[in-house]
Amino acid sequence: MIQWEDLKWYQKAAFWFVIGIVGWFAPEIALLFHFSGIEVVFAFVAMYYTPILRQIQNLYRQFKESLSLAVITFQSSACAKPKVYFLGVSFCCVAFAFTSSIAFSAIFFMPGLVLNGVLI
Repeated sequence: MIQWEDLKWYQKAAFWFVIGIVGWFAPEIALLFHFSGIEVVFAFVAMYYTPILRQIQNLYRQFKESLSLAVITFQSSACAKPKVYFLGVSFCCVAFAFTSSIAFSAIFFMPGLVLNGVLI
């Protein structure tokens, strides 16, 4: 276990900075520091913010799972297949050449992109 005296000056400064920030949101830290000392404050802060850290870890895990699901879904979708994409893009370009409207050609592009997996 690291003792307070063994820390370097920048480690002590970083710890005091964190305690100062935490003290704004949890004023009981100042009273705890006054009566017990820096080691107890550190242990209290570690226990106090453990649920928040677990929640952040849970959100990060859910984000990773959602991202991997989105990647797998995209890789297995029709737009990831070259022949479907080429056919849809060529259809969109032909519609743009005839209509000169990006919005109108995009309207033609979306059904071709979505339904070409069924047609091919």
